[in-house]
Amino acid sequence: MRVKDVMSAQIVTASPNDTAQSAARLMLETEVGALPVEVPGIGAIVGIITDRDIVVSVLAKGLSTSTGVAEFMTVSPEVCNENDETAAVATRMRDLAVRRLVVVNDDRRVVGIVSLVDIPAEPAMEGVK
Repeated sequence: MRVKDVMSAQIVTASPNDTAQSAARLMLETEVGALPVEVPGIGAIVGIITDRDIVVSVLAKGLSTSTGVAEFMTVSPEVCNENDETAAVATRMRDLAVRRLVVVNDDRRVVGIVSLVDIPAEPAMEGVK
């Protein structure tokens, strides 16, 4: 099975210049918990933010909701290709201790996000000792 078969197709991204509040609103409106951060006009993925990042890195620290995304995003997030095998991606996510990866196509454009919970568990191998 390939990542493109299980990912959440997503074309909504945040800009490094967006505020925490505008990113949170975008997450609410699009019903997502994470946004890739993309340089406008260039399309390069420079980071990722999650709803948890906003709570822990902005609100819990008493920062303003006008804090820029660039100040709390995870820089240079791990990505996978939409044609990668899900089993390999799941292993990689576990090794990296992350729950989500940005999914890109062969042109390195964002096409979605895959979460560990999106990937079906491998069936138990019968007779393996």
